[in-house]
Amino acid sequence: MEKQSAGIWIPIEIMEIQELCWTEKVLLALIFNLDNDKGCFATNEYFSKNLFVSKDRISKMVLTLIW
Repeated sequence: MEKQSAGIWIPIEIMEIQELCWTEKVLLALIFNLDNDKGCFATNEYFSKNLFVSKDRISKMVLTLIW
């Protein structure tokens, strides 16, 4: 079975946030892309697998994004 690939759009507003590292910017873009008007319900495990970082690191990044 062939794996389908998709990409994400990172808005310029996210790109210009100098306080965030690249992984945090990609995480924020993923959250915005997965938001369905009821919020994003993806798990830290989902983000961990897609960003190739630990679930603990995802938790810390999410806390950073909640400013």
